[in-house]
Amino acid sequence: MIEKSIRSAINKMKQRGWDRIYFLVDIHDTIFKATYNEIEKYEWLGQAKEALQKLTETPWIILILWSSSYDDTLKDYIKYFEKNNIRFDYINENPEVENGSLGCFDKKPYFNVILDDKAGFSEEDWTKIIQEI
Repeated sequence: MIEKSIRSAINKMKQRGWDRIYFLVDIHDTIFKATYNEIEKYEWLGQAKEALQKLTETPWIILILWSSSYDDTLKDYIKYFEKNNIRFDYINENPEVENGSLGCFDKKPYFNVILDDKAGFSEEDWTKIIQEI
C-alpha cells in the first residue's frame, strides 16, 4: 500500500525535523513497460509521467533512479525524462546520507519510499501517489 508508505515517510520527516525524503524509483515495469531484449519504447505505465512530474516539482522530495541498466542506456533515459520535465537527483546512489554507527550506505542507498515492481509496486499506484503528494 503505497499511500501508507508515503504518509509514514512524511510523518517521520515532520517528527524528526527533516527537510526532505528520498524516493528510490525503478524503471522497468515500474515507470515503463519492460521491453527486455527489444529497443526501449518508453511506454509509460499508468500515470507514471504525471506522478514523476509532480514528485520532481515537490521541493522536499529527492528522486533517486534505481536501475541495473548500463550507463549509456541510463543517459538515454535521463535525456528522455528531462524532455518530459522529470528530474532525478541521483542515479543508484544517495550521497546526501553518510554512513553512521548504525548504517553503511556504500552499496545500498538510503531511501524512505521505494517504487519498484519487485517491491509490490503496480501501475495503479502512480494515481495514488498523485493523490497523496
